[in-house]
Amino acid sequence: MTRETAAQWLGLNRATVAVLAVIGCLGLSEELWSDFVSLHLKDLVPSATPAGATLAAAMYVGVLASAKNLLEGFGYIIGGTVAHRMGPRVALAVSAAPMAAGFTVMLMTRQPWAIVAGALLMSNWDPLSVPAAFDIVGSEVPKNRRTMAFAVQSIQKRLPKLIGPAIGGVVFATIGYWMNLTLAFACVGLSVVLQLSLTARMRPKAEGPHVPLGEILRDMPPDLRRLLSAEILIRWGDWFARDFAVLYVAVLLTSRLGWSDAAAAKTAGFLLAIMAATALATYVPVAKWVDRSPSPRPFIGLTFLLFSLFPICLVVLPRVSVALRLPVTAGLVLTFVINGLRELGEPARKALIATGFPPHIRARAVGLYWGLRSFAFFPAPLVAALLWNRLGPERTFVVGGTIGLVGTAWYFASSRTDKHPPSGR
Repeated sequence: MTRETAAQWLGLNRATVAVLAVIGCLGLSEELWSDFVSLHLKDLVPSATPAGATLAAAMYVGVLASAKNLLEGFGYIIGGTVAHRMGPRVALAVSAAPMAAGFTVMLMTRQPWAIVAGALLMSNWDPLSVPAAFDIVGSEVPKNRRTMAFAVQSIQKRLPKLIGPAIGGVVFATIGYWMNLTLAFACVGLSVVLQLSLTARMRPKAEGPHVPLGEILRDMPPDLRRLLSAEILIRWGDWFARDFAVLYVAVLLTSRLGWSDAAAAKTAGFLLAIMAATALATYVPVAKWVDRSPSPRPFIGLTFLLFSLFPICLVVLPRVSVALRLPVTAGLVLTFVINGLRELGEPARKALIATGFPPHIRARAVGLYWGLRSFAFFPAPLVAALLWNRLGPERTFVVGGTIGLVGTAWYFASSRTDKHPPSGR
């Protein structure tokens, strides 16, 4: 297979490689610090007891994640508008700006609320870039290669999740959080250089006809409406555990098993790397399978099911390991493997969305879809933090898993009405 043939098979060209550069560099920049912000906040919060510091850190994490989701909702819509009016090159360049501002804040202060504000800015690069990525894939990649193109992008997004937490955990434990931020800032600079060089030949996109967001929402295909409603429930349940998982693992290993903070941080980074490696192993073979299947919906449904099982497994599997006289890390490893497998249907879901909207409104429609999703579940992490303080983490995770299972059941029930496979398959 020649290099050109391989590139076509993977849905690669100069524009999609630019997207990969942004995803890779900014993704690594975020992964070096984001999973350890809860531990950093735990160290900064003044408290007489470790348990009090953990509860305070959980509240900060809940507020941070809720505010992040709300800000992302606006980010997706803004990113869609920028990509529609100014083209994906400008949209990709704009996506690095909030992260650079966030680094400035986080490197200059040790106040918990300022850390939260900086983290909000630093994590908002993704929603600004997503509509541009969808627009590029939808316009530059043939329909029968879009799932593969999104699979390659997912691999590029997961590679930072594989190496970032592993590096970040060691650096956090041995040097300190400031070094995590310094390394991450260097990745932002690399992203800007690569993105500008790869997109230098791209012409500004001619602005298409203006379609009000209300009209885009009204004309959204019924199958995408059902997908959106199910996904909102799934994400509600997922956010009950997502940003709290590392904090829970650290508490489990330190407070209950007597591990040191450094050992717990390294183990958390190792578990996140296992999760990313599991996801990486599935993307290309599953994408090829989806492209040959009559419908991507079974793969999407399986993804939703695995999303829902993660919070429950986080509670159950470590206890099962102990009951079977196995190390508690065995249950944690299996839990994070399950969490990695949930990416099985993500490229198929993205291809379904990219194909479902007309080309002239694709960037704004994708931004609206993701924005509405973020607006709908933005309170979930704050609710989870309140439940953590009142009921404890285990019950909170079980509640989240139950919400996800309801959303999964709704998706399987409602998708039966979609009689035709999506166009382009």
